[in-house]
Amino acid sequence: MVRLASVVFLALGGLAIAAPIRINRRAFQLLDYADFQISDGTAGDAQAKANAVFVDPFAGVDLATVDSDTLDAVQTMREAAESAETEQFNPAIDAASGAEADALQNGKIQNKVLKLTGEVQALNIQIAQAKASGDDTSDLEDKVAEEQTKLTKNIQLDVAAAGQASKGVTGGSGTNNAAAKASSSSAKASSTAKASASAKASATSSAASSTATAAATGGSDGSSFSFAVQDYADFQISDGTAGDAEAKANAVFVDPLAGLDLATLDDSVATNMETMRKAAESAETDDFNPAIDAASGADADALQNGKIQNKVLKLTGEVQVLKIKLAKAQAAGDDTSDIEDKITEEQTKLTTNITTDKAHAGEASKGVA
Repeated sequence: MVRLASVVFLALGGLAIAAPIRINRRAFQLLDYADFQISDGTAGDAQAKANAVFVDPFAGVDLATVDSDTLDAVQTMREAAESAETEQFNPAIDAASGAEADALQNGKIQNKVLKLTGEVQALNIQIAQAKASGDDTSDLEDKVAEEQTKLTKNIQLDVAAAGQASKGVTGGSGTNNAAAKASSSSAKASSTAKASASAKASATSSAASSTATAAATGGSDGSSFSFAVQDYADFQISDGTAGDAEAKANAVFVDPLAGLDLATLDDSVATNMETMRKAAESAETDDFNPAIDAASGADADALQNGKIQNKVLKLTGEVQVLKIKLAKAQAAGDDTSDIEDKITEEQTKLTTNITTDKAHAGEASKGVA
């Protein structure tokens, strides 16, 4: 069993997952675009901010139980982001020049990440509901793969511009409101399952946001931020049910850094993340693989689902460490081509395992800690 020096990081405790919960109508609220847009501030963290709007509120939720009003709200907000792109960003970029045009272009990319995250989440809900009804999901799964490819591409573009100015088209107050309201929505969903990891993940994200001054602007100084090493048992995400590994892994490695300028982080942050990533990797090879080989039937299936969730955890840590290295290299004016190639390689693996995890949404998942 993997063991590391145990240091509690903020409010994040053991991520033992309870049974999936049903989402109520208050868990995801329909917002005006100005109240959930993520484009103001700096580029580089669009994925985390978009997840805070469309993904994190559903952490630990059985997507098959999402009601039609909630699905409609997700789709309506996605459409609002799409309208902002075509009706506001495009003409604003055409009319601008120089630094202003660059900032608007970065804002447009962040908005694309927001739009596509909403699209993928809506499709994931539809897939879960179709599976629960015994309906064919092949068309929906093809669409998810198509939209996920677009999303991954725009996330990479956003990361490549990390630290650069980003400008929205609604006056600039939306990012703070979106972060606060999305966090509140996530907390409401989590409160129905007191022992669930989603509640702990929400608490972690909230605590991290309060620790980092003006984190919602996307570019606050991260030099005083600390990320402490935890035992694998205290950050593993494999117990419970499959389907939400992405949100749970983000709560460990991504959400705590939301809004921070990654180039300003102390080197210990990447070092400690790498230590935890290696712990997840060791759990896979030293614990999951032999446990799966020795198991059979439902137990083997649950362990396999747990292994996939652990892969998502491991690869999320890997990608985040690489993003920190990329930001620092860009700030130093160093060549980043090798790092960018590595990010693309690891992100592809991560996307594959996220897709596999979501394909088993609702099934039992078992950890080894």
